[in-house]
Amino acid sequence: MRRAVAMEVLPVLHNVYSQQRVVEAARIAYGLGYRVFIVTKASGSAAQAGVPEAQKLALKLGRTFACLPDLQDAVEVFAPSAILMFLPRKYAQVPLSEAVKGVSGRVLAVFGGADPGLTKRELELGTAVYPDGVEEDVGSTGMVAIALYMLKRLLQPGG
Repeated sequence: MRRAVAMEVLPVLHNVYSQQRVVEAARIAYGLGYRVFIVTKASGSAAQAGVPEAQKLALKLGRTFACLPDLQDAVEVFAPSAILMFLPRKYAQVPLSEAVKGVSGRVLAVFGGADPGLTKRELELGTAVYPDGVEEDVGSTGMVAIALYMLKRLLQPGG
């Protein structure tokens, strides 16, 4: 299941209202070794308390944190070669292991931070994918953890 590719994955949590969800997603991303974590369209307690907490965590760990107004801004600023939009399996037809084949360069891994997740318009920016083997909706935080772990395993050299 693992293979070596030249790919830099940038996790993005989009459209989030929950302070706890921002902090948990940042911990997951940084804990799995991702150097950059991005939040887009944060509002409510996510913007007021979650974003500062995630920034503090990034500074403590020597990592990078970015908070941008909308998903389109992340696309403009980071200029990815591909965008993977993570959804539950019933809404996405492409398994993650297939989606990363032949992809290189900078990739945005986008996760919806609130229900219903990502809109049809937002989904047009990338490829709707699901983590292989995940049959049901595991929620936003579960999706971030599973997908980022799978990406890390898929991209390890010598796999």
